Amino acid sequence: MDKNTAVIVPSYRESEKNIKALVLKIKNILPDSLTIIIDDSPKKEAHKIKSLLKNYKNVKIIFRFKKLGRGSAVMEGFKEAFKNKNIKYFFEIDSDLAHNPSQMPRFLNKIMTGKCDVVIGSRYIEGGKTINIVLSRIILSRIINLFLRFWLNIKLSDFTGGFRMYNRKSTEFLCKSKIRSNGFITLSETLFLLDKNGFRVTEVPITVSVKKEGKSNVDIKELFRSLFFVLSIRFNRFIN
Repeated sequence: MDKNTAVIVPSYRESEKNIKALVLKIKNILPDSLTIIIDDSPKKEAHKIKSLLKNYKNVKIIFRFKKLGRGSAVMEGFKEAFKNKNIKYFFEIDSDLAHNPSQMPRFLNKIMTGKCDVVIGSRYIEGGKTINIVLSRIILSRIINLFLRFWLNIKLSDFTGGFRMYNRKSTEFLCKSKIRSNGFITLSETLFLLDKNGFRVTEVPITVSVKKEGKSNVDIKELFRSLFFVLSIRFNRFIN
């Protein structure tokens, strides 16, 4: 199973400590998996994680040297991993330790039933929760996700979480699709595309904890850009 699984990690100016800890946790759960880190950090910071290539097998790092967006990073990772015809399952996971790889088996168990194409890690279904996150941030996230559920008309609870798993068929679809966004809102756009094209999407409960090191990669400008973009998704669909 490990050899048939790829884990895509988008990263931007994440601390070396977090990256190394994440890779170690991934390899403890899926020792033979292919892990691809797409790093958008400035060139002067890239050397910090190069040592991962020496310390762990099946770890590849793609340096882009400028911030091109989380969404485009994940898509580049998918396309790279998809070249390996042995890879059947594709994870995406945040680089800041908010998601614990120890929860990966519940994704695998769900997708291996053959009853779904995509598994979303959700904070907002029974069994899911958040830890060490300020109340105002939790409330804002809940409001955003409730709005997305209504606006996109998809019966899911977590549109903005970045801990997900895809089978090869759904990954191929995304790799061939024209993804219009490139930032965090790509998480919502890809869900919309998958749902409207008949892919079976389900959720599993996860625990999300606030990161301890590194910097937040979402600013207020990106939040507003994301809002306008998600409004346009359905407007464009109505027009077309």
